[in-house]
Amino acid sequence: MFTRNIFSISITTLQLTNLDNTLLCEEIKNLQNRENKDLKRFMDLNNPCLNLLNGMILEQSKNILENNLQNTTAEVYLKRVWGNHNFNSDICIPHTHRHSFLSAVYYPKATDAKIHFYSPWTDALLSQVPTDEPKEFNEYNSSYYELYVKTGMLVIFPAHLPHFVPVSKDDRYSIAYDIGLNKKHN
Repeated sequence: MFTRNIFSISITTLQLTNLDNTLLCEEIKNLQNRENKDLKRFMDLNNPCLNLLNGMILEQSKNILENNLQNTTAEVYLKRVWGNHNFNSDICIPHTHRHSFLSAVYYPKATDAKIHFYSPWTDALLSQVPTDEPKEFNEYNSSYYELYVKTGMLVIFPAHLPHFVPVSKDDRYSIAYDIGLNKKHN
């Protein structure tokens, strides 16, 4: 008998060390002082404070596209970016990022933070199985994955993957991106 693992979902994590996390946290704090409530979280992709982070995210997204998906006919681009500080009710509810290829989250400050991911198909399969608790959870019988994040961590994942961020007891700052795809022009 041979079992194949197919239809994998990858979550890329990197520990970044060469960013000015203090400056990035200040930029996120500045967003909260905006008059326009609808713009309080959104950041300008051309903000010089984000240049290095933008470049790293584009490079890693390109690697995912070309190495994991073996696609060289498309190119990635940054669609939008926003900052979060501590409690944000929108990110505490399971959600996806429609109309995007990948999502990325960088944590300039996080000590007790985590992000939960939900399998888009495991519960449908497991609903047919008696409810005995498995001896050990694995990629076949787990409905969710909990990733603990810390300061300097970058997480990149498919935008259609349901996820949420529970409330953090400590200070938590994050910068989130939606990443799109375009067909390459030769």
